[in-house]
Amino acid sequence: MPKINVEKAFPFSPDGKSVVEIEVGEQEVSDRCAEVAVEHLKVATLVGEGSGKAKTGGKAKADDKKPDAEQPPATETTDE
Repeated sequence: MPKINVEKAFPFSPDGKSVVEIEVGEQEVSDRCAEVAVEHLKVATLVGEGSGKAKTGGKAKADDKKPDAEQPPATETTDE
């Protein structure tokens, strides 16, 4: 489980039902909680990340993904 340094407390739902408050300071949290805090809410950083850029779970960011293959132009069809 990753450790994050929380700069601002935030609510998080680990199961989609109950909500817990993640407190300010260094916290050991689930991968999903770390992703939400660092990538989406931007209220925390991963502990041990020197550059300040967040990397959670080794998932590729949108910039890192290869573009989708080009699709051929659509052709009109008519019912006869």
